[in-house]
Amino acid sequence: MTEAEWIDRVQAQIADGQYFLAYDTCREARDAHPESLRLTLLGALALLRVGAVLEARRLLGPLEARLESGVSRTRRIIDAFRAAVRAASGGAQSAQLSDEAIGRFLSALDGLEVKGLDPSEADAPETLRLVSQIHVEIWSRLGTRGDLEHAREIVDQAFAAGGDPRDGLSAAVLAAMTGDLLRARELANRLDSSAGSDEPAEDDPVARFRWHANCGEIALLLGDDARACAAFSRAAALRPRHLPSVVERLRRFDLLERAGVAVPEPVKQILRPPSTVVFAGQALDAPEVSHVSFPPRLEAEVARVIAGELEALGAEVGFSCAGAGAELLFVEAMLDRGAEVHLFLPFAMDDFVRHRVAYAGGNWERRFRNVCKLASSITYATEEPYLGHVSLLRFNNLLIQGMARAHAVISMSRPHLVVLWDYAAESGVGSASDFIDNWSEVERLRLIDLDELRESASAVFARSAVAVQALAPAQGSGGGGESSACPDIPERVIRTMLFADIVGYSKLGEADLPLLWRALQEVKTGLAQSGERLRLIESWGDAIYAVMDSSLDMADYAFALIEAIQTMDAIGSGLSRRLQVRVGLHAGPVFEGAHPLTGRSIVYGSHVSRAARLEPVSLPGHVYASQQFVAMLLTEESALRHEARATGGQYHDRYVAEYLGMLSLAKNYGKQQVYHVRRANRPV
Repeated sequence: MTEAEWIDRVQAQIADGQYFLAYDTCREARDAHPESLRLTLLGALALLRVGAVLEARRLLGPLEARLESGVSRTRRIIDAFRAAVRAASGGAQSAQLSDEAIGRFLSALDGLEVKGLDPSEADAPETLRLVSQIHVEIWSRLGTRGDLEHAREIVDQAFAAGGDPRDGLSAAVLAAMTGDLLRARELANRLDSSAGSDEPAEDDPVARFRWHANCGEIALLLGDDARACAAFSRAAALRPRHLPSVVERLRRFDLLERAGVAVPEPVKQILRPPSTVVFAGQALDAPEVSHVSFPPRLEAEVARVIAGELEALGAEVGFSCAGAGAELLFVEAMLDRGAEVHLFLPFAMDDFVRHRVAYAGGNWERRFRNVCKLASSITYATEEPYLGHVSLLRFNNLLIQGMARAHAVISMSRPHLVVLWDYAAESGVGSASDFIDNWSEVERLRLIDLDELRESASAVFARSAVAVQALAPAQGSGGGGESSACPDIPERVIRTMLFADIVGYSKLGEADLPLLWRALQEVKTGLAQSGERLRLIESWGDAIYAVMDSSLDMADYAFALIEAIQTMDAIGSGLSRRLQVRVGLHAGPVFEGAHPLTGRSIVYGSHVSRAARLEPVSLPGHVYASQQFVAMLLTEESALRHEARATGGQYHDRYVAEYLGMLSLAKNYGKQQVYHVRRANRPV
């Protein structure tokens, strides 16, 4: 593909709100076009949209001079020139000082051009627009006033160069955000006079939404609230809603208000955030069961009620598994609405079909294959076989909840949980009741009572104290009536794992090694509190391997380990070189047991290997984590945050996870979505 084709693809993905995919595409494109300025800027913008500020700034580091506006560069050069003239004018100034000042001036001149960049590309309106957007994103995340000022100067330059109305509106909005209301109204008046001549065609609802919303913003800047409400109402009435465009406008409202520009309440009420729904529910009974929970004859009624709940919520984005029964009915109802659906499967697809779909008979397998083709994404808790281990179902539920919450942050929404629930059904690991127990926000929970649906259908079913639940095969039928557990294979459990490597260990001299172990003994006390919940800790050579239950506890331990190694110099270790730690974190289903030769406790399985392959691709002094670990982390932090609010307190988020991309793991172990985990520094 040409550079222009890559740019078009990435821009389309960003416009559709597919920021993770856009960044991964940028990384692939830059392998073919490493000198492309716009691809680098688009990648940084995609990262910033998902909150990955540090990674975006790392990517932009070599382009720092280009992120300056033309006004700023000129001002910097003039200041350096004046300083050089003053220093060279004699008097009390020394010749050395004069030389230094002239050197600074020459360095400023060198900064006018960036090695390897085409000046015509760097100063093109499309590039300037991107740079301005990046400065706005950085300001929104870090609150740095200078970035807001730079964004305004750069978009002014873009508007002057190309005259694009989009740049004109951005220039007007940024003028208002920086306090220059007179300039904002001047630009808004100029745009208002020509806005009526370029209304998009009826068959392009996305362009029409943006056009009406732009007219609303112009009216807002002119102080005409009534006209602004009318324009945004016309935009909101367009169907289907293009959710990325809606979120983009909501973010603009938020940025205006953060900069002190009032947005009237009636205007804010017109555009609502995307409605996100997480679903869990009872599986369809196997045909041969005698104790009934969700009989096939109730399918149409359950489908009708689920569709009604989704209509009441205005559901537009869904997160769910897709087993035969309530889950698949939810997914089909969402697709019928034209909604965005994200599927999560707890284990390998063939096993999932065998144990969670095909047992129901009829055309359920065909329907499952169909929704897989239509879903926006499919994510696996693990791609290993089922083996009858219900812990995989709970892990999948945690992944669903965590990723739904991450998506909701990006889309400025809060997810609802909808559950088709049978109070008499088995409430074991991975069940609908188990999902409810792990959902912290009761006020955003909607229950569909399966017992009431049975009664309303005027059906009389035999019941027992414990009904069969196909979601828990180890407890009941395994979906198809046969026992699916493997008696010779122990149950897998969900654990978080850390692999760490002491960077520089191989270059230590023989005399350094006793000093290293002595120093580690000293810093062990600093790890004591964080390591209280360790299930396993092993070390060989320069490697450290640890296992815990909680992702938060494991993150605490990871950072305590990094800080402990960093303090070794302070305690006078005497080592000949400074050491750092590289850390990889993962969560997944593993086996626990005793080593047959030593009798010591061991944790093993394919996910231990995956965790080990993640550590070598991380950077020294940093913590990298898999998507599964991050999902658990977000779920645990959400529960603590809700608990604090419910008791009148305030919870300070402990960690932030920034997307790094789909990275290739060590030793050809495939690819993995990887995040950079760092300590949070602000309250939520």
